Amino acid sequence: MKKLVKIMSFRSKILTTLLLLTLLLSGFSLILVQSIEEITKVSNKIKRTNIPELYLLNHWEKELGVKEYIVNDYLANDLCCNLIEEYQAYTLDKEEKLESSDSIPDSLNNIKKRLELLDFMIINNIQGLIDYGDKPATREYFQSTFLPQFNELKQDISTAKQEAISQFDGHSNQFSTIIKSSLWLLILVTAGAILLSIFVSYRISSSLTKPIETVVNKVDKIANGEYGLTIHSTEQTEFKQLTNSINQMSVKLRESFNTIVNDKVYRDQILNSLPVGIIRITDDPLEMTSNSTAANILNMDNEEIDNKCLVHIEELNADFWKILSTKALTSHTKVIFITEQGEKHLLVSQAELKNQQQQVIGRIVNFVDITETEVMEKRMHKSEKLAVVGEIAAGAAHEIRNPLAVIHGFLSLMEQSISNKNKEQYHIPLLMKEVERINTIIEEMLLLSKPGAPNKKEVFLEDVLKDFLPLIIEASENIDFSVNLSRIPLHIDAKQIKQVFHNLIRNSIEAMDGKGHLSIFSVVQNNLYHIFIKDTGQGIPKHIIDHLYEPFTTNKENGTGLGLMVVKRVIENHDGHIELHDTSKEGTTFLISLPLK
Repeated sequence: MKKLVKIMSFRSKILTTLLLLTLLLSGFSLILVQSIEEITKVSNKIKRTNIPELYLLNHWEKELGVKEYIVNDYLANDLCCNLIEEYQAYTLDKEEKLESSDSIPDSLNNIKKRLELLDFMIINNIQGLIDYGDKPATREYFQSTFLPQFNELKQDISTAKQEAISQFDGHSNQFSTIIKSSLWLLILVTAGAILLSIFVSYRISSSLTKPIETVVNKVDKIANGEYGLTIHSTEQTEFKQLTNSINQMSVKLRESFNTIVNDKVYRDQILNSLPVGIIRITDDPLEMTSNSTAANILNMDNEEIDNKCLVHIEELNADFWKILSTKALTSHTKVIFITEQGEKHLLVSQAELKNQQQQVIGRIVNFVDITETEVMEKRMHKSEKLAVVGEIAAGAAHEIRNPLAVIHGFLSLMEQSISNKNKEQYHIPLLMKEVERINTIIEEMLLLSKPGAPNKKEVFLEDVLKDFLPLIIEASENIDFSVNLSRIPLHIDAKQIKQVFHNLIRNSIEAMDGKGHLSIFSVVQNNLYHIFIKDTGQGIPKHIIDHLYEPFTTNKENGTGLGLMVVKRVIENHDGHIELHDTSKEGTTFLISLPLK
C-alpha cells in the first residue's frame, strides 16, 4: 500500500483525497437523512397523538367547566331553571364541533365514555326526577352521585391533560436531542474531515517539499562547483524525470568542466613549456598572469609578478617595468634585468591582446633570456679579435724568434767567455733569464694561435710526467711533491699534455712562493680519468675566477695570462674538461677529466 502511495502522482493523491472527503461527507448526509426520518416520526407521533389528546382534553375541560356552571347555577336558583334544555343545547353544539375534528384516540375512550355517562345521568336520571317534581331527591342525586363523579372526571381530565402535556414536551425535547446529536456528529465529522485534510495535505506537501528541498540543496552544491553530484531518484512520478534530468546535467557539467580543466592544463603546460616568458595584461579588469618561464627568468613568483603594480616603476630594472606599465607596442627590445642570480639580458616584445571580436582587451608581453647569446656574441667578437691578434702574434713571433735566437746565442757565448765580475757588471744572467721569458711567451703565443690537432698515442700519464717532473723537483727544493696516478693507458698527445702539466705545475709553484706541498693523484670513474692537481698556495682571487681562462687574465706581476687558456684549449682538443675544483686560502685544486677511450 505504501509503495502504491509513493508511486502515485500528486494529481492522483489529491483526487483520491477529495474522493475520500466526498465519501465521508456523503456518509454524513445519510446520517442526516436518518435524523430527519426520526424527526418526522416524532412529528407524526405528536400530530397523531399528542395534539389530538391535548385538543380533546382541553375541550372537555372547558366543557366540564360550562356544565359545572350550568349545574351550579341550577342548584343555586333552587332548581328553578330549565336545566335540561340548557344542558342539551350545549351538548348538541359540542357534538357538532367534535364531528368536524379527527377521531378520538384510544387513550381517551374511557374519559369519553364517562362524559357520555354524565350526560346520560343528566338527561335520563335527573330529567326523571325533575319531571316528578321531587326537588329534594334531585338535589340529593346531584350532591351524592352526579357531582362526585363529575369532580372525579374533572380531576382525571386535568391529570390526563398534564400527562399529555408531559408527553408532548418529551416528544418536543426529542427534536433538540436529535438536532444536538446531529450537530455533534456534524462537528465530529467536520473535525475528522479537517484533521484528515490537514494530515493528507501535510503528507502530500511533505512528499512534495522534502524532495524539492533535497533537489534545491543538491543543485546549490552543483552550482557551487560539485559537478557530477547526483540525486537519488525518488519513486514519486513527477520527480523521476526531474532528478534524471538534473543528474544528466550534473554529469555533463562534470565532463565539460573536466574537458575545460584539461584544456586549460594542456594550454598551461604548453605555455610553461615554451622557452619564452609570457605575461598577459588585461585592461578591464586590470589583471596580470604569467607562465612559469617568466617566473624562472625574472627569479620571481608568479603571484609576485601578477600582483605587481604597473603604475609604479622601480629604479631597479626600470627599463623592463616601463615596457609593462605603458601600452606602447614594442618589438625585440633589449633590456638588462638584474636578479639575485646576476645580470640577465632580455629581448622583450609587447603586442596587442584581442578577443574573438578582434577588440583590444589588453597586451601580451613576451621575452627571452639572451644572456648566453650575448656572452657567445662577445666571445665570438673576442675570438675574432684574438684570431686577428693571433695571426699577427704568430707572424711577429716567427720574426722575433730568429733575432732572439741570435741574441740568445751571443749572450750564451758571452756568459761562457767573460769573467764573473763582468757578468755581474753587464747583468748577463738577468739578460739570459729575460730572453728565456721572451722565448716562453713566443712559444705560448704560437701554441695559442695554432695549437694543431693532437697526435694521440696510447701512453701512460705517469711516464709523461717523468720526462720533466724530476727537473722541476730538483729546482724546487722547498716544495714537497707527491704523485699517485693510476697506471691506465690514455690516448693523448704526450707533447701537448706535457705542456699542460708544465703550465699548471709552474702556476702552483709560483702560487706557493717556492714553499709548500703539491700533490697529483687520479680517480677513475664513469669511464673518465680524473686528475687532481692540488697545491697549498694562497688561492685564486674571487674577482678573476669567472675570467680564469680568458687571455691576459693573471694575478702575477710577470704573468702573461695565456697559460690557462692554452691548457683549456689543449684539454678540450682531447675531448676532456678542466675546472677549478676548489680554491681558498689553504690552496687550490684543479680537476682535469680525460676520456679513457
